[in-house]
Amino acid sequence: MLLTLTITCSLGLVASTIYVPSVPAIASALETTVSRVQLTFVGYLAAFAVSMLLLGPLSDRYGRKRTMILALSLSALGSIACAASPGIEFLIGARVLQGIGLSGGMVVGRATIRDLYGHHGAAQIIAGLSVVLTLLQAFAPIPGGYLQAWIGWRANFAAVAILAVAALALVLRYVPEAPAGSDRTRPQTGLLLARTMLTSYRSLIRTRRFVGYALSATGAHAGFHIFAAGAPAVLIIGFAIPPQDYGYYASLPPMGFLVGSFLSNRLTQRLGVDSLIAIGNAVLIPAGFTMVALAILHIDNPYAIIGPMILICCGSGLITPNAVAGSLGVKVGIVGAASGLASFLQMIGAAGATAALSLGASGNPLVLAVVIASAGLFSVIAFGSLVQFVRFPAKTELRPSVRLPSGL
Repeated sequence: MLLTLTITCSLGLVASTIYVPSVPAIASALETTVSRVQLTFVGYLAAFAVSMLLLGPLSDRYGRKRTMILALSLSALGSIACAASPGIEFLIGARVLQGIGLSGGMVVGRATIRDLYGHHGAAQIIAGLSVVLTLLQAFAPIPGGYLQAWIGWRANFAAVAILAVAALALVLRYVPEAPAGSDRTRPQTGLLLARTMLTSYRSLIRTRRFVGYALSATGAHAGFHIFAAGAPAVLIIGFAIPPQDYGYYASLPPMGFLVGSFLSNRLTQRLGVDSLIAIGNAVLIPAGFTMVALAILHIDNPYAIIGPMILICCGSGLITPNAVAGSLGVKVGIVGAASGLASFLQMIGAAGATAALSLGASGNPLVLAVVIASAGLFSVIAFGSLVQFVRFPAKTELRPSVRLPSGL
């Protein structure tokens, strides 16, 4: 069961990075530009984000297993379509379908963990799963680079299709039809479900503290996706890194995220949510400006990008978990909706920031550095607007005895 849920939750992140060493080859094979190939990241992230808002509530109504089967089937079809794409427009559309399906694997997989293992058991499993997801996302470009060198770019999408079919077989075998405590028997019509979702989302958007925390997490989280989309052109084309070696460079920045996440886990109770976000911003911003400065000075070395990116990911590891936790604590009665909306904003923000890469020349280190640094600056501005409204330490917000001022 744990193997099944690990695969369903992680497949979406693997699919987002396994093919990045193939970006220049895809542009050459489909007779298009690297900038247009980068739109495959944008379409995937946008579909992934929107689906997060829908598939979770659908699994409450129609059952986890049924929704997961549908999602994984769509992801397998989308991956096969990606592998068979005759042109860039077809590939972008296939990536959208792939993103819809793989989003369901993650969202419904997490809900299934909560159903089967309870509150405390789920917290432990998801904490361990987060480490696994980060490692898989970090190292996926390594086999992707070898598949590109040995077979070609279509092999990366074929590999995701095979994994999706394997996950589907595991779901059919091991995931129960109706887990204990499931809400699928709740007498709630589709219209009422939609109204409940919209009411919850509207309430959250009108809450300044939620928006501040969620947008801070969005800016901090976007840097890695920008790097994943833009670094292949910079390193492989600009710095002449072989595709099979690209994965080793790409695996270094997520190690910074692991360090930041570890420090966050150890220091949150002692320092508080807001203090760790501020420390993360103090790491994020200088690292981003250092990357820009090195690009302006024309330092043509892979570590001019990788070095600052490790620090940026470390800052993200400090900011993102605490900003997400802050956003979930704003409205106690609609934690699920807050989780879905915060995740949606993170993915949409990553898609928009990735799309900004197309405004400059592909393979230009300065364009990549400016977009990454701008995302970090966005995180700082969002947090700056937040602390204008929060007048007390973040640790006190988590105590039930503290009453929040009205209007916050």
